[in-house]
Amino acid sequence: MKPEQINNKHLNYLKVVLLSQLLLEANDELVGTYQYKQNLKQQVNRTTKILEGIVKTDFNLIYSNNPEMCTNVLRKIDTLVNKLKTASIDELVMIDAVVDKYNENKDWFTEHANAEFLKLN
Repeated sequence: MKPEQINNKHLNYLKVVLLSQLLLEANDELVGTYQYKQNLKQQVNRTTKILEGIVKTDFNLIYSNNPEMCTNVLRKIDTLVNKLKTASIDELVMIDAVVDKYNENKDWFTEHANAEFLKLN
Protein backbone atom coordinates (compact mmCIF):
# COMPACT_ATOMS: atom_id res chain seq x y z
CA MET A 1 0.00 0.00 0.00
CA LYS A 2 1.29 3.49 -0.93
CA PRO A 3 1.86 6.06 1.87
CA GLU A 4 -0.88 8.35 0.51
CA GLN A 5 -3.31 5.42 0.61
CA ILE A 6 -2.40 4.76 4.25
CA ASN A 7 -2.86 8.44 5.07
CA ASN A 8 -6.24 8.56 3.32
CA LYS A 9 -7.35 5.40 5.11
CA HIS A 10 -6.41 6.82 8.50
CA LEU A 11 -7.94 10.18 7.65
CA ASN A 12 -11.20 8.37 6.93
CA TYR A 13 -10.95 6.56 10.29
CA LEU A 14 -10.33 9.92 11.97
CA LYS A 15 -13.41 11.38 10.28
CA VAL A 16 -15.52 8.52 11.61
CA VAL A 17 -14.12 9.06 15.12
CA LEU A 18 -14.92 12.80 14.92
CA LEU A 19 -18.40 12.22 13.55
CA SER A 20 -18.98 9.60 16.24
CA GLN A 21 -18.03 12.16 18.85
CA LEU A 22 -20.48 14.67 17.39
CA LEU A 23 -23.19 11.98 17.41
CA LEU A 24 -22.45 11.10 21.05
CA GLU A 25 -22.60 14.72 22.14
CA ALA A 26 -25.81 15.38 20.21
CA ASN A 27 -27.35 12.25 21.73
CA ASP A 28 -26.22 13.32 25.24
CA GLU A 29 -28.07 16.62 24.78
CA LEU A 30 -31.26 14.58 24.42
CA VAL A 31 -31.00 13.03 27.91
CA GLY A 32 -34.39 13.25 29.55
CA THR A 33 -36.30 13.20 26.26
CA TYR A 34 -37.84 10.26 24.45
CA GLN A 35 -35.32 10.75 21.61
CA TYR A 36 -32.31 9.87 23.82
CA LYS A 37 -30.99 6.39 23.12
CA GLN A 38 -28.64 4.77 25.65
CA ASN A 39 -27.98 1.83 23.32
CA LEU A 40 -26.88 4.28 20.58
CA LYS A 41 -24.37 5.77 22.98
CA GLN A 42 -23.03 2.35 23.88
CA GLN A 43 -22.73 1.25 20.24
CA VAL A 44 -21.00 4.45 19.14
CA ASN A 45 -18.58 4.18 22.08
CA ARG A 46 -17.71 0.60 21.01
CA THR A 47 -17.20 1.68 17.40
CA THR A 48 -15.06 4.64 18.43
CA LYS A 49 -12.90 2.39 20.60
CA ILE A 50 -12.29 0.04 17.65
CA LEU A 51 -11.36 2.93 15.35
CA GLU A 52 -9.10 4.54 17.94
CA GLY A 53 -7.24 1.24 18.20
CA ILE A 54 -6.70 1.24 14.45
CA VAL A 55 -5.15 4.72 14.34
CA LYS A 56 -3.31 4.52 17.69
CA THR A 57 0.03 3.33 16.28
CA ASP A 58 0.20 6.07 13.68
CA PHE A 59 -0.98 8.67 16.16
CA ASN A 60 1.72 7.65 18.65
CA LEU A 61 4.36 7.90 15.91
CA ILE A 62 3.21 11.38 14.91
CA TYR A 63 2.96 12.48 18.55
CA SER A 64 6.46 11.22 19.40
CA ASN A 65 7.91 13.14 16.43
CA ASN A 66 6.23 16.45 17.28
CA PRO A 67 4.11 16.48 20.46
CA GLU A 68 3.54 20.24 20.39
CA MET A 69 2.16 20.24 16.84
CA CYS A 70 0.07 17.14 17.52
CA THR A 71 -1.42 18.66 20.67
CA ASN A 72 -2.16 21.89 18.82
CA VAL A 73 -3.88 20.01 15.98
CA LEU A 74 -6.01 18.08 18.48
CA ARG A 75 -7.02 21.32 20.19
CA LYS A 76 -7.96 22.87 16.86
CA ILE A 77 -10.03 19.80 15.98
CA ASP A 78 -11.76 19.93 19.36
CA THR A 79 -12.49 23.64 18.89
CA LEU A 80 -13.91 23.00 15.43
CA VAL A 81 -16.08 20.13 16.66
CA ASN A 82 -17.42 22.36 19.44
CA LYS A 83 -18.22 25.12 16.94
CA LEU A 84 -20.02 22.66 14.67
CA LYS A 85 -22.04 21.06 17.44
CA THR A 86 -23.26 24.41 18.79
CA ALA A 87 -23.88 26.11 15.44
CA SER A 88 -27.37 26.87 14.21
CA ILE A 89 -28.55 25.59 10.84
CA ASP A 90 -27.92 29.03 9.31
CA GLU A 91 -24.42 29.10 10.76
CA LEU A 92 -23.67 25.61 9.45
CA VAL A 93 -24.68 26.71 5.95
CA MET A 94 -22.39 29.75 6.25
CA ILE A 95 -19.50 27.66 7.63
CA ASP A 96 -19.89 25.29 4.70
CA ALA A 97 -19.78 28.23 2.26
CA VAL A 98 -16.63 29.59 3.93
CA VAL A 99 -14.95 26.20 3.66
CA ASP A 100 -15.91 26.04 -0.03
CA LYS A 101 -14.39 29.49 -0.60
CA TYR A 102 -11.27 28.43 1.26
CA ASN A 103 -10.92 25.34 -0.92
CA GLU A 104 -11.36 27.48 -4.05
CA ASN A 105 -8.60 29.91 -3.07
CA LYS A 106 -6.33 28.61 -0.32
CA ASP A 107 -3.53 31.00 -1.26
CA TRP A 108 -5.71 34.06 -0.60
CA PHE A 109 -6.78 32.72 2.79
CA THR A 110 -3.20 31.87 3.70
CA GLU A 111 -2.13 35.40 2.85
CA HIS A 112 -5.05 37.34 4.35
CA ALA A 113 -6.52 35.23 7.14
CA ASN A 114 -4.92 35.11 10.56
CA ALA A 115 -4.67 31.57 11.90
CA GLU A 116 -2.51 30.78 14.90
CA PHE A 117 -1.25 27.26 14.48
CA LEU A 118 2.42 26.89 15.28
CA LYS A 119 2.43 27.54 19.01
CA LEU A 120 0.52 25.84 21.78
CA ASN A 121 -2.17 27.98 23.32
